[in-house]
Amino acid sequence: MRKLTFKRKWSIIESGSRIILSVECEEEKANSKIDDKPFISMPIKNGKALELEISDNQTMVYLSSSTMDAEFVIPAGTNDITLLATPKFNPMEGNPFTITEEK
Repeated sequence: MRKLTFKRKWSIIESGSRIILSVECEEEKANSKIDDKPFISMPIKNGKALELEISDNQTMVYLSSSTMDAEFVIPAGTNDITLLATPKFNPMEGNPFTITEEK
């Protein structure tokens, strides 16, 4: 097992939206399914961070709201990982988030 730290950068963009973080997990920890795979889903507030334990296998991460979706694939490995979600102002695309790995 390794640690995933997921940070949502504070921003006025999407500040009023309810953002849901979904992380692929083991079946017994799941509270939702996406494409028939087990996920643990939880809200993440503007400017806050969440820490979770994830498996050493490849893991999918989804970020969603009523206006956008973003995804990130964490490769298999044993290192802890930190991801940062940052919104971009784009009225044509619904202010999408980008998810990047912090080194």
